[in-house]
Amino acid sequence: MIFPPLSYRRHIEIEHQQKTLSESFSESRFNSITGTSKNGIAAGGVTYAIVSDIIKYYGLDVTLLKIGTPFPAPEKLYEKFINQVDRILVLEELDPVIENQLYHTMALKNVNKPLNGKGDFFAPVAGELKFDNTADIIFKFLNISPEKSVCAAPAEGLPARPPVLCAGCPHRASFYAVKRAEQGRKAVFCGDIGCYTLGNAAPLNMTDTCLCMGAGVTIAQGIKRAEPDTDAFAFIGDSTFFASGMTGVANAVYNNCDVNIIILDNSTTAMTGHQPHPGIGRTMMATQSPKIDIEAVCRALNVEFVERVNPFELDRAVERVRAAAEHKGVSVIIFESPCVALYKPQTMYKIDKCVGCMKCVNELGCPAMYAETNENGRKTVKINDTLCYGCGLCEKVCPTGAIRKVTVE
Repeated sequence: MIFPPLSYRRHIEIEHQQKTLSESFSESRFNSITGTSKNGIAAGGVTYAIVSDIIKYYGLDVTLLKIGTPFPAPEKLYEKFINQVDRILVLEELDPVIENQLYHTMALKNVNKPLNGKGDFFAPVAGELKFDNTADIIFKFLNISPEKSVCAAPAEGLPARPPVLCAGCPHRASFYAVKRAEQGRKAVFCGDIGCYTLGNAAPLNMTDTCLCMGAGVTIAQGIKRAEPDTDAFAFIGDSTFFASGMTGVANAVYNNCDVNIIILDNSTTAMTGHQPHPGIGRTMMATQSPKIDIEAVCRALNVEFVERVNPFELDRAVERVRAAAEHKGVSVIIFESPCVALYKPQTMYKIDKCVGCMKCVNELGCPAMYAETNENGRKTVKINDTLCYGCGLCEKVCPTGAIRKVTVE
């Protein structure tokens, strides 16, 4: 039991243990020094593997420090490396952990040698270190220009492929229903971590904030307090709701905050590999468990306005979102429709006699729809049969009735 007296003693013990671990890590097979050059490179993780490939590919003469256990710092190994080289380059992704540890070791030993890395912006402070940009950094450090090219130049004229919600994704229909319902009103749409973060992209433009899992529900509450005349919406997925959304709902009810929570229930954890969650009734071990009902949870948290809606029933979805926005207090709409990656479509859609108004493309942004210019120079919309999942949202948006359903054989 970590009461204050024991916490004090354990803190002292842990600091001594860190020194013991540091000495052990200096002898660990996961940490090593190879080479005899006066030019030293320190790296860890996947970056070490990339640096090793570059050294081998170009036949570079460097001393390479491999760090596989960065904490506690293997200080004796660091000291040995520092004494062996005249200058150091540190290559690592994310925070400059190895770099700062080397600085610390040099300070303790009163050693002053050039050290390049993130601290002096010699290496990028953000982003991935891949083969090509890592090789360029090493060449700059060694002041060489290798004869072999780093890699083949990318082909020119390739189309841009920004991330987008899948064709037939129910999240698109959910976002569109809320957008239609809130048209002309002052509203803010707080997002969350998941596939539905892509709701920020044009033409939906329905994600104004995204911080971390569960934060959409609480950020919406803060915005509503700051701007009472704003309709504050929070979008959260079914999996994220169970992971970190319920406490935010409880907080909203407890503090009587007038926010609208949209739970996007697609019966899976789509973004990270379709893992099950408590709302499905199946565990990661393929066993069955009692399914936890999202509506029942919300009602147990004293949410008075809770409704289940199929987002592809567009007119009803729009009407219920408007009703939720008019409700005083916390409202919850559960948009229920399964992820398209889990189910094979039974219907698809065709376009006949398109007038070229482009409303379906401009408002939905479905990747199964594209514009084509005919012989008269007029644009018409086509549907890619290999991408269409038959959700039918485009049919409801088309103002001329040019989109019709067809059965998949």
